[in-house]
Amino acid sequence: MQLRNDAQWLSKFKIEVTSNSNRLYSNGNQQIKVTVSLTPAKGQEISDEQLNSLWLFLISDDGQYRDLGAGFGRGAYDPEWAAQNPVLPEDLFRVSTVKDPRFEYYAASGSAPVNLIESSSRARSFYISSLAPAGERYKIYAAITKEEGVEYATSTSIFNSHAEIETVASPHKKRSDFTLERVHEYEGKSGDTDVDIDLYYLEFANRHFKIVDAIPYGPNADESYYNDALDVSPWYRVFDGVWPARIYEEHFHFAFKPGKPGHFNSHDASVAVNTREGAMNFIRLELIGYGSEFARYTRTFFGPSRWGVIDQYGNEYGIQMTQENAGNELNFKMRH
Repeated sequence: MQLRNDAQWLSKFKIEVTSNSNRLYSNGNQQIKVTVSLTPAKGQEISDEQLNSLWLFLISDDGQYRDLGAGFGRGAYDPEWAAQNPVLPEDLFRVSTVKDPRFEYYAASGSAPVNLIESSSRARSFYISSLAPAGERYKIYAAITKEEGVEYATSTSIFNSHAEIETVASPHKKRSDFTLERVHEYEGKSGDTDVDIDLYYLEFANRHFKIVDAIPYGPNADESYYNDALDVSPWYRVFDGVWPARIYEEHFHFAFKPGKPGHFNSHDASVAVNTREGAMNFIRLELIGYGSEFARYTRTFFGPSRWGVIDQYGNEYGIQMTQENAGNELNFKMRH
């Protein structure tokens, strides 16, 4: 790639971090915002087509220009593949023109340099995520195509501009860094069946942190991941060779991805879920009733229910749901 190093077309070409910190968790989720600003030279202009040709790159140790694309390279997330193939610098970055609304920028004091865009005639923002090793610093440059075969870049001496990004390790969380609150939501009947529902809230103990999403590594969300049935029939004498109907106590456990508010509906009962910001919901449904509907069940597990809960900075923490008191109560443990 041949780069023009003159000011005949552009009088200003700059790239800068415009989120409030240049630090970025290396989790592949969190983003950092960089803005490219351009001012044409006197008598020149920048068309939309030219602006749309903007791309970001870094310079490798051997002086090669490495285009940062819209997706991570395989070497960034596949250890087995990376063990047999060189991991290229560009594999470790993903660039988007859209901010992911789930995630906040790295917490830092200060504010973005707002005058960067105001003083430029044209500008475009990009959002970068990284899977690079923590503690690394990378210089990111921008390039634009004026016409076929004619490229300008912020790396040339006349513009000499780059955005520096520093990757940070994701924090470690222990079981004590989370809470699991149980709320009794419903008790009633559906026909001859007694229905009892408990709603659980999984949250960070430090409420500054929020669960904004969760990835299932087992049964999907909204599906029962645990079921058991116990025969709780009282002792009866048999008269005329006829046994009375048996009574069964059954438990179902459900998990719900954080997101839009909704409802869990079962056996004429309805319980609202996802109404508390920063929490992930689980439900324990207990049914006590007669007959063949219950008799078909034995103690069964549809799990284990494993989740990666994600905070507002894109960091993921593994949990596994457990059960206590013969399935009547929910609990969890950390999964690494």
